[in-house]
Amino acid sequence: MAGGGLAQDDGAPGTTAAELARLMIGREAPPAAARRPAAPGAPLLQVEDLAVVAEDGRRRLDGVSFTLHAGEILGVAGVEGNGQSELIAALSGLVAPAALRGRVAFAGHDLAGTGVRRRQELGLAHVPEDRRRHGLLLDFDLAANAILGRHDRLPVAVGPLRAWLDRAAIARRAAAILERFAVRPARPELPARALSGGNQQKLVLGRELSPPPRLLLAAQPTRGIDLGGSALIHRELLALRDGGGAVLLVSSDLDELLALADRLLVLHRGRLAGELDPGRATAEQIGRLMTGGAAA
Repeated sequence: MAGGGLAQDDGAPGTTAAELARLMIGREAPPAAARRPAAPGAPLLQVEDLAVVAEDGRRRLDGVSFTLHAGEILGVAGVEGNGQSELIAALSGLVAPAALRGRVAFAGHDLAGTGVRRRQELGLAHVPEDRRRHGLLLDFDLAANAILGRHDRLPVAVGPLRAWLDRAAIARRAAAILERFAVRPARPELPARALSGGNQQKLVLGRELSPPPRLLLAAQPTRGIDLGGSALIHRELLALRDGGGAVLLVSSDLDELLALADRLLVLHRGRLAGELDPGRATAEQIGRLMTGGAAA
């Protein structure tokens, strides 16, 4: 499903919307992976009429509304370039307030004007879609990368005003993350750029899940990852959900969304095209929504 151009393509002459949908998906939607049924709790994230306005005045995201509950995974599908990146950036605090419209509330707090650090303090974590550019400091060692965004909190930060770093606490945290998430080689002194892409991703995920957040924004969490790494990441996302946390999962891998999501949103040209039950949706329904048609 790579290639935003598909979203705007009307297909070859004589190609029906249903046929185009099947070509995009490649096959009928697979059955959901065996997992415990979700037990959604109270609303945790409430998004109302959210828009992201670019400098040229165009709306990259427009009028998106949804609610995400504790104890569920909400998937977001769509051809890349249809607003998924803007949605994650807006929710994580990476979009300037002047470019935002609408309302976002998290854990009962209105997030208007709230920065990244405050959102982290409230229990929001973020796995970015580009781990090398936005998830890691490649020339810093693994131990330093394991505390990014947490360097001013106990037990890492100690002393008056938490101005000092506890080296022993940093080492313990790094070792625990490297072990639990099977990061190899498990050498905290190595620079992050020495790791393979899959191991870099596991390091980022381990950092964001330690301790477990109330909400994880997971953008393309298994892109470029081998099957073993993907399986580990899937288990961790489900464990967070089963522990009462919530996950907003953006992925270009439809199989991944259908295996993990309890509900599925589809974005097209920055707008919410529809919501589907992953256990009942067909490839044709999803493909139609992704190309701007109706699900049925």
